[in-house]
Amino acid sequence: MITKALLLRYESQTDEDTMDTFLEDLSAQVSWEKTPPAWFGIRYMRGEFGMYSCFDDEAGREAHLAGEAVKQVFAAEQKLMTAAPRATKIEILGCKMPNALEGVTKGLVLRFKAKPGKEAEVAKMMRDCVPLVDKEAGTLAWFANRYDESHFGTFAAFADTGARFAHLTGQIPRALGITGLSLLGGTPEVHMVDVMAGTARQRG
Repeated sequence: MITKALLLRYESQTDEDTMDTFLEDLSAQVSWEKTPPAWFGIRYMRGEFGMYSCFDDEAGREAHLAGEAVKQVFAAEQKLMTAAPRATKIEILGCKMPNALEGVTKGLVLRFKAKPGKEAEVAKMMRDCVPLVDKEAGTLAWFANRYDESHFGTFAAFADTGARFAHLTGQIPRALGITGLSLLGGTPEVHMVDVMAGTARQRG
């Protein structure tokens, strides 16, 4: 059962082709690791990139942090990045996990804040979204994130923009809209990202 995630974000000081190649090389390196069930190399807007990986437990996340792929990321700071990567440890409240990552090209990152005193209700709402996502054929992977006590969000992966649009106009955004006024402390932050590389471990 996936319970942990790690997000690394950084700004690039090189061209996109170089960074895309860097992410593809990292994907190959991560595929040799035993602990991440899935890993995604993602491109935000305006030269920002990231890596989202998930794990069954804290031991798996720590093993990844000490592994060669993460070492390569931090070693590339002077050559490829404007500053050191920013690492965020995430708790996973629920997920739709792919058996394999085939044809994934698009992603969606949402982040929002719960109103004070509403954190437990927001966490429950995120868990309740899992059956809805399971019914979305175009949503290939989906993770409900808890960044800290009051900040939540999701990461989702799709084959194309059509599947991403279907998710954006589906039941989960409607659920957020209905409960937003009572549970959320503002408008969700939305990032439409490109998935440049990825790897997934076959699960039994």
